[in-house]
Amino acid sequence: MKGKLSYQTADPEMPNSIEGWFIRTDSSYLVSEGSVKKIKSGKYNIKDGDEVEFEIEPNCSVYEEIKVKHSVVARLLLDEDRNTKVFLIDIDGTICDDIKNEDSHLYPTANHFPSALQIINKWYDEGHVITFFTAREGKDREVTETWLKEHGFRYHGLVMDKPRIKDNQEYVWIDNRKVRAITYLGTWSELKEVDAKIQTFE
Repeated sequence: MKGKLSYQTADPEMPNSIEGWFIRTDSSYLVSEGSVKKIKSGKYNIKDGDEVEFEIEPNCSVYEEIKVKHSVVARLLLDEDRNTKVFLIDIDGTICDDIKNEDSHLYPTANHFPSALQIINKWYDEGHVITFFTAREGKDREVTETWLKEHGFRYHGLVMDKPRIKDNQEYVWIDNRKVRAITYLGTWSELKEVDAKIQTFE
């Protein structure tokens, strides 16, 4: 979520009013958190009027500005708080009908999966990097970009010509960075941590 940062002093006529930083959003809500005051030190190079990203704390609610002057319900998302991911997401059979390269003329008519659209766009809005990684051939880039746009998918990159594999094969990604592999099994939802066996070098 995004909003504009402002610093306000305590209002003696407003019960429970305190001095501190507030975040005003487009929906006219006013939210703050006491620890946000640390930005006054200039450590984060943030000043009054800057647009900032924030998240609502769990189990809290946002009150209408007219009813309450402040509420401890949000925190700024500063650089050291961010834990963004770089998603590489397949297309056919993962976010839409499973269409083979041999039937590329059907790409424009592929039905998208609404839950995939919802989750992927949510990740995009949260600041994660979304890259579609597909075995579609380079010649089909334009039709693929058009399809993604028409169906409302927000993304940062599109990589074509992913090596094709047979049903009894698997992709093995070896990298010097952290890698997390997720096999799409027909349901899009929020990610969760699970215990699982993995293969690694001895």
